[in-house]
Amino acid sequence: MKRNLLSLSLFTLAVFAMGFWLGKRNRAPHPSTTVGQPAPTAATATKQPQFMQASHPAATHQAATAEDSTANTKPSLADIEAKIRTYKGGRWPADLGRMLDSVDPADMPQLLAFIDQNSPAYARQSLRYNLLSRWAQTDPQGALAYANTISNRQEHDAAVSAIISGWAQKDATAASAWVQQLPPGQLRNQAFNSVISAMAATNPEAAFALLQSSGMSGQRWGSVYNLFNIWSGQDPAAAVAKAAQLTSIQQRSQAYQAIARNWAANDPQAAIAWANALPNGNDKANAIGAIVGQWAQNDSASAMAWAQQLPEGSAKQNAMRNLGIQLGQSDPKAALQLAQNLPPGNSRNSLLGSVISQWVQQDSQAAMNYLQTLPVGTARNRIVQDAIGSLAWQDPKTAAQLEALLPPGNAQMSAINQIANAFANNGDPKAAMEWIQGLPEGSAKRNALMQVGWQLARNDPKAAADFASTLPPGQARDNFISNVASQWAQTDLNAAIAWTQQLPAGRARQNALSSVSSQWVRSDPQSAINFAMQNLQAGNDQNTFLRSAANSWAQNSPDAAVNYLQTLTDSSVRDSFISGLVSGMAQNAPQDAAKFVATLPAGDTQNKAETSLASQWAFSDPEGAAQWAQTLPAGNTRDRAVQSIVSNWAQNDPTGAGQWLSKLPDDTAKQRAVQSYVNHLAWQYPDIAAPWATTLTDATQRNSAIENVARQWLQIDPASAKAWLDTTSLPYAQKQQLLNIH
Repeated sequence: MKRNLLSLSLFTLAVFAMGFWLGKRNRAPHPSTTVGQPAPTAATATKQPQFMQASHPAATHQAATAEDSTANTKPSLADIEAKIRTYKGGRWPADLGRMLDSVDPADMPQLLAFIDQNSPAYARQSLRYNLLSRWAQTDPQGALAYANTISNRQEHDAAVSAIISGWAQKDATAASAWVQQLPPGQLRNQAFNSVISAMAATNPEAAFALLQSSGMSGQRWGSVYNLFNIWSGQDPAAAVAKAAQLTSIQQRSQAYQAIARNWAANDPQAAIAWANALPNGNDKANAIGAIVGQWAQNDSASAMAWAQQLPEGSAKQNAMRNLGIQLGQSDPKAALQLAQNLPPGNSRNSLLGSVISQWVQQDSQAAMNYLQTLPVGTARNRIVQDAIGSLAWQDPKTAAQLEALLPPGNAQMSAINQIANAFANNGDPKAAMEWIQGLPEGSAKRNALMQVGWQLARNDPKAAADFASTLPPGQARDNFISNVASQWAQTDLNAAIAWTQQLPAGRARQNALSSVSSQWVRSDPQSAINFAMQNLQAGNDQNTFLRSAANSWAQNSPDAAVNYLQTLTDSSVRDSFISGLVSGMAQNAPQDAAKFVATLPAGDTQNKAETSLASQWAFSDPEGAAQWAQTLPAGNTRDRAVQSIVSNWAQNDPTGAGQWLSKLPDDTAKQRAVQSYVNHLAWQYPDIAAPWATTLTDATQRNSAIENVARQWLQIDPASAKAWLDTTSLPYAQKQQLLNIH
């Protein structure tokens, strides 16, 4: 995961323009009130309508270059609407992009109204993003007025995100001022990302100041990486100085990797001098890897010579891995010979894996023949897995042949998921299904079915449903049916409901109904819940459906959901509904959720609601969640809430979480929170977790935490880890066991 972090960052930047509706959590918050329209400014009032190059994830389309040459060929709105009817989502036809580029701002409302009425969800989101981001460049007020007509909160916030992206390209100052009045949450964070990225191109200092004042944690790559990528190209020394001021470790890591790659392209020696001065740890290892990879593009011999003299550890492994990627592209056979001359170990394996990953894309058969000559074992497995990761998207059929070289286990399961995804995303989900059918029964096959099911359902839900009927009874079939129902409901809710209702009674039917509940509730919440009450057996199945339905309803119409709660009398039904209600409210307005939870009678239902709220709130505003948790009465509920908050906080801003922890009274609640904090940090930031591990008062928990931290730290910075381990209270025999392993 660490070795792919830089690639992930670049991928994130590539898809960032799609808006956060594609975000991995699919949780889009919404202001508690209608989004206000911006007041006209001098900057926006004097600007005439202009056409900008459209931003879209599938392709970038050129606008007309001369009015006199296109006046006679400009499509009418009727032509555009006819073309939109044929678009169901995914990659855009080139002619559709050109048509959308020709739309006048004055025609945007009419065309968006047509899209709202005639396009399925997937297509609607993509089309809206293109049109709204362009409309906002000339008329952000009008675009926001349209966004406020969207009743679905997730779609509303995706629309606002698109508007801010376009607005910031034209007037980042005005867009920034508007964003700052939004309440804390996902929408505000996403909007800030858009503004910061736009501002970075012309004024990185101002963009950095906005980043610092935004209060965003480090969970997203977009704005931070983009800012420092641009800044380091202009003034690497200034970029380094500002990056060092970042208190969020994740943000600083993103900044350092952007700086390292950009600086190395112009002055690798200066970049190396800077990276060598960084403290030993992940930041240094990632920066060195980025520098060597970039350096190798211009002078592979010097980059290789320098990488070879590095001491063993994660920095050298990252350097060898990135070096192999570059060498493998130009001369894989020579690169293999070079790798084979290295002494056995992780660095050699990293270089071999990267080289073969490139070779297999150029000559898959030769690379496969070579792989089969390697001795069976861990080293070969790792190399094969890397090769599959590189090959799967270009040639999933050949990658499937490589998968047969892996033994059963986590590596094989991961490879199968990659191949299945590649089959599906290459537009051939049926081929993926045929391949998956030939896999042996087990968790790998089940996971692959889940990975592919959404794509097949999106492309051809009827075919997906027919395929589901051919699967043997079991968990794999049940999960697949649930996935099909969920995806089908997003494109044709009525058909999905009809299909799920005719399924035979059992777990598959209950899972499918639960999956369609969120879409069903958005269109007709009363009918969805009435169906559950009348047709689902009381107990877990009915409760699961109600939780899902209440969650979706609360995200879109919290007041209506709260009012409906008052009509429920059965305690089990009420508890399930409250659980979903609080979770849904917390995603958009955690303060309102806290007020609601406070009105619940004291007892188990309120305790569970408080724990759920803490987890949701911590994701968007950990500091606010922490302040709220401190108002809870002392006891297990508060302890669990604090643990949940610390866990989420530590993932995004470990420094901030640690500072808050240090202020807590030293009691049982703090001990539990510290244990959770250490567990979440040990794998990535063992140097930060180390001093906290030794503060645990329970000897068993303390020793376990010390072992966990040491095990990870010894892989990154053996010298510092050993020095720290010597100072701990861990028994001598356990210390020696850890040191012998590493």
